Amino acid sequence: MFSLPKRGFTAIAKVVANFLGNRSGNFALISGLMLIPVVGAVGCGVDFIAASSARKALQNAADSAVLAAAASPAGKEQTVVHDFLAAHLGGDDGVVQNEHDHGWTHTVSVAENLVELVVNDVYDTSFMRVLGVNAVPIAVIAKASRPSNSACILILDPAVADALKVVNANSVTSECGIQVNSAHKSRAFYAENNGYTFSAPHIAVHGVSKLGSGKALNPPPVNGAPVVADPLASMEEPVARTAPCTWPSLQTINSHTKITINPGVYCGGLTLNTSDDVTLKPGIYTFRDGPFTLNASAKVIGKGVLLYFEDEKSAFLSNGAAIMELSAPTTGKHAGILMFQGRKAAEFDVRYRLNTAAGSFYDGTIYLPYAVIDWNVSGSVNAAASYTALIAKVLRLYVSGAVIFKKPGSGTATPAPAALAGAGGARLVQ
Repeated sequence: MFSLPKRGFTAIAKVVANFLGNRSGNFALISGLMLIPVVGAVGCGVDFIAASSARKALQNAADSAVLAAAASPAGKEQTVVHDFLAAHLGGDDGVVQNEHDHGWTHTVSVAENLVELVVNDVYDTSFMRVLGVNAVPIAVIAKASRPSNSACILILDPAVADALKVVNANSVTSECGIQVNSAHKSRAFYAENNGYTFSAPHIAVHGVSKLGSGKALNPPPVNGAPVVADPLASMEEPVARTAPCTWPSLQTINSHTKITINPGVYCGGLTLNTSDDVTLKPGIYTFRDGPFTLNASAKVIGKGVLLYFEDEKSAFLSNGAAIMELSAPTTGKHAGILMFQGRKAAEFDVRYRLNTAAGSFYDGTIYLPYAVIDWNVSGSVNAAASYTALIAKVLRLYVSGAVIFKKPGSGTATPAPAALAGAGGARLVQ
């Protein structure tokens, strides 16, 4: 190891002492000028590290706040973000707390399934004040997408009155909420709740709701909610429009005994007049240029079936008091889809009628984006389903029993389409 002799240390010490003890005017001026950039450089480094740490903490708070907002009911985003930031950053907008002026501000914007948050704050410098810099602005941005399965009932009509109408005399439950896209200014959603239960995590309405007689809804509808896009809009149709007819004209079946029906392309439609059980074999039932009309008073059982209504002339007309036990396919591109309405019906309001008796269940996704549905529920419906989701243009639901729309989830007997099952919840996208 290199070392100086004792006399070497003595010499250096004398030089340093003379340097620090020099009182000459020129030396003091030069030394003072030299200290300014040295202190400024050191101070910039220290303040830069501290400001970066403050920005990281601000980003973490913004990320958590926007995730909480994306997971909240539509229309509550502003309140959720503000309360979260206030709890984690202190008071905002100039409110002094603990002798520190928390000057952060924020803006929240919501578009369809995306929530965006921008937070601005300032870092109060320490050493950089020598250079006349008292504060440094810092800003962060965070974006989160909503869960794609945020609504078990999604009503797509953009403007009509009573886009969703519910008359409840007993019990209505939607485990993952209700979304109404109609912008109608007085009754986009109309409900008369004379029943014991009307349960949903949230009821989001783009326009204005109107509640008729009966008990108040809990939670109440949130008006002014953003529109939610059709999550299955890009899903391909189950059967090509050029597929040949299995049956070239209307098929009418009259029976008083148990019968079995085969899948295929029913050109002209299918009418079942039965007083005993009907079994639909697994597969895709395509209805072209005619409805599927069911006049039955027994059971209709279909496991692994997809009812495909290809055009505006095709619909599901369930009359009578049949017990419906239908479940969607569990494999293939359309796994989880129980009913699918073709794009040829896009310019029409196609009337559907569902009369559903006690013990019935629709296991899977009912995707009828151009349908105006009148659904009469008697007794307990959907209790035996893995999940039931409904996407329709208009729904008028009359309940004299109990109906439940179960939340899609993983591990169920009938899988949910990926666009509905999603990744589980809200997630950061920036």
